[in-house]
This record gives sequence, C-alpha cells and structure tokens, in this order.
Amino acid sequence: MAITELLSQFADPQVIHTLSVADKLIAGLVATILGMGITFTALIILQFVIVLMDKLIKQPQKPCTEKPQTTKSTKPSSDPDSSTNGELIAIISSVIALQLKKPVNNIVIKNIEKINNPSPAWNRAGVIEQMNSRY
Repeated sequence: MAITELLSQFADPQVIHTLSVADKLIAGLVATILGMGITFTALIILQFVIVLMDKLIKQPQKPCTEKPQTTKSTKPSSDPDSSTNGELIAIISSVIALQLKKPVNNIVIKNIEKINNPSPAWNRAGVIEQMNSRY
C-alpha cells in the first residue's frame, strides 16, 4: 500500500479496525514523522523570521565621542532640565535617606548619570526579585 493510501485509511475510524498491526504501526510512524517534520520546519522558519526582524528593528548604537560640558554656575539656568534635575536629586536623596535611615542633610549627591542597561526586562526582573528575597 502507498503511504498516502494508508494515511487516508488511517483517518477513517471504520476502516482502522480492519488494518493489520503492521499497517497501523507504519501509519502511526508516518503520521508521527510527518507531524514532527512540519513542526520542526515551522520552528526553523520562525527562528529565521525572528532573527530577520531583530536585524531590521535593532538600530546600531553610535558611541558618544563628545564629552559633556561641565560648567559650574551659581545662577539657576532657565532650561527645563535644571528644574527636573533638581527635583530628581531631591527624590533620589530622600529615597536613599529613607533606605539608610539617615537624615537627608547627611547625604550628598555629586553626580547623576543615566546608565544604559542593554539586558532584557526578564533579566532585570529576576535580579530585582533576587535582591528583594534577600531581605
């Protein structure tokens, strides 16, 4: 019997009882190999699509070659970042004081820099979970 013929007979519940054990085993193996082959092929195609989309979406990061200008001015500047920076310093210092259980006057923040964290969100969540479980 041809494999396609056997598979078509395998689909009919009435005919399946008339097949021999060898025919049932062959049809079962063919169905298993066919299903696993299709699944494996779909996963390989999916992997290529994911890699392609990653390359299309991901933009290369250009390294910063300019040094930031550091000016020490006693006059408050009129740009909106300075007020935000002052608020940010106040918030960070109050949180640190709360965690360390010290007065805010004892805490001095000299520099605030944003750190680019390229790790995925699940990695950061795992690190935070581990840090919180130690207390």
